[in-house]
Amino acid sequence: MVFPTSDEAVLAVRYEDVRAILGSASFSVEALRLGHADADLALARDAPPRLVGSLMNSDPPDHTRLRRLVAGLFTPARIENLRPRAVRLANDLIDDMGTPPIDFIEAFSEPFSAHLILDLLGTPENGREELVRHFDGFTFTSSLTLAERARKAQEFNRHVIALLMRARSAGSVKGLVGALADARGGDGKLSEEELHGLIYAIVTVGHGTAVATLTRAACTLLRHPDQFDRLAAFSAHVPSAVEELLRLDIPGEGGQPRVATENVDLPSGAIHRGELVLPSIASANRDEKHFPDPDAFDILRSPNPHMTFGYGHHYCLGASLARMQLQVMVGQLVERVPTLRLAVPAGELLYTNDGATRGLTSLPVAFDALRPTTTDDNGTAERTTK
Repeated sequence: MVFPTSDEAVLAVRYEDVRAILGSASFSVEALRLGHADADLALARDAPPRLVGSLMNSDPPDHTRLRRLVAGLFTPARIENLRPRAVRLANDLIDDMGTPPIDFIEAFSEPFSAHLILDLLGTPENGREELVRHFDGFTFTSSLTLAERARKAQEFNRHVIALLMRARSAGSVKGLVGALADARGGDGKLSEEELHGLIYAIVTVGHGTAVATLTRAACTLLRHPDQFDRLAAFSAHVPSAVEELLRLDIPGEGGQPRVATENVDLPSGAIHRGELVLPSIASANRDEKHFPDPDAFDILRSPNPHMTFGYGHHYCLGASLARMQLQVMVGQLVERVPTLRLAVPAGELLYTNDGATRGLTSLPVAFDALRPTTTDDNGTAERTTK
């Protein structure tokens, strides 16, 4: 394959090849930023400065050090503690949907993701409005130019860092804000450049990609009304349905370009030192050797060993958060809005290609009367499933 920069790359599409690339230390994502002696890549020369120091674009040992600073805040147990808050938030948003038809992105996906990210960050309540004002620059629906988005990112980073330092000075640090403030203000483990990179990566991936994923998942369910109705009748299938949504409809190819730092023999052939490789997780997730009838949407598919969250040391830090968000969204929609449906023919839906993310520009939906919420004081759904 050939990138728009004219760089040639090997496109890996088979499950075994993609897994081998993702799990190998012989392929470097950092080389795209720093360059490689055997790979003169325009893609590397044109790399945006904002990505410097981020988890997505670093290799061990820097990647290991940066990931260790924040990994404890993304454990399954910590994310599970957010579930009651997510259920309450989802129900509030459903209650406020208004008169249909509505745009599901504006009414649900964007505010649901934004507020959960701010909760995870642990940002102080005062100042959140200013942060939310910048969030539109991090989503695929943004009308901003690339230059405007870059300025938006710089403004966002400056505002978050100011909040970090004020919170640390006041002794009120918590969540990811606290972890980053301590790391930056402590023994110098986190540089200014790395602080900017981490914040940008967490928000762009944690929010921008989440909005695209939530919206595409809702759209896929509504394009298969029989499966949606099945979930409304048997909500115990929601976790399995979420895994199938993650497998079938990720908002992009899912893999980052890498440079081979030595000769590597993959199951499908040899890769030479200096070659650029793009592992396509989207293609691997449809490999018929691992997924019978791979193009079918089957909410009961088992086993479902998809690689949507990657593999190896770059396994997605926010995997537990993404799963929880999708489970809550799907669970509350089939519980509260069982008549949810597309308000336009599926063929009229428009997609945008925002770099590595391909999301819907809008998702018009309609529905009849909402069902009342049935949650306990902890925000946990009380409905009995079959």
